[in-house]
Amino acid sequence: MNEIQEPQQTALFKAIKRILRPMVSLMLRQGITYTAFIDLLKDTYVEVADQEFVIDGKRQTDSRISVLTGVHRKEVKRIREMDVIPLEPKERKASLSAQLMAYWLGNPDCIDENGKPLALPRVSVGKEISFDSMVKAVTKDVHPRSLLDAWLNQGVVVLDADGLVMLQESGYVPDADYEEKLYFAGKNIGDHLAVVKHNLAGEDSPMLDRAVYYQNLSETSVQTLETFSRRASINLLTEVNQLAGRLHAQDQALDSIDHRYKIHFGTYFYRQDSSDSHE
Repeated sequence: MNEIQEPQQTALFKAIKRILRPMVSLMLRQGITYTAFIDLLKDTYVEVADQEFVIDGKRQTDSRISVLTGVHRKEVKRIREMDVIPLEPKERKASLSAQLMAYWLGNPDCIDENGKPLALPRVSVGKEISFDSMVKAVTKDVHPRSLLDAWLNQGVVVLDADGLVMLQESGYVPDADYEEKLYFAGKNIGDHLAVVKHNLAGEDSPMLDRAVYYQNLSETSVQTLETFSRRASINLLTEVNQLAGRLHAQDQALDSIDHRYKIHFGTYFYRQDSSDSHE
């Protein structure tokens, strides 16, 4: 492991502090104290060192992890022996909903010629695609009616005059459930930071990580840019999802290829009054 030179370390600490500011603000709003966060950080240090900093041909030991992380060896042993915390029910629901939304927007049988989601019958007649068959294609653990009721309650779907299930949004964004929002926040931000880590390491071809920055704009201009960005982003995300769906189906049909890779592609738009900035 290469030592970071002092100028680079200073720049890294500045970047980390900038990353932590909104996180600390979120934690303070939720009553999470410094000591509670330190315990979580300590657990994470040990987990990452245990999983990512293994020397080929050598057994990963508590002592080595202690040296790497600065966490006391007894604490390292305790953390390594803890059970993995499984997903909570609402986290599993969020994950399942995301998979179903990707299926609906990516399956050629579920979209029209313009790539828009079709209204689906609740149950199939013969081999036609339906909301029930779509759910069963993704999971056998949840009854389609239960998920339909949840989506109707959240406003993700509605029933039209003919009883067809109509998707209300072009992407699954939970409006009412805080735990589901946190699930997606952790997934999105965590993977984005993983891209940053990969690119800074310089070990392989860099991953896509680009953004547009402008200052000294009027509120009207910002609103215009946000409206345009939302529309363009939804269109791009829909296209990427549909291509991913087709490629996924092709890959699953071939037993001879490696299926272990995954992707995560996203977009965001941030606005702020410059007078509130702490940069």
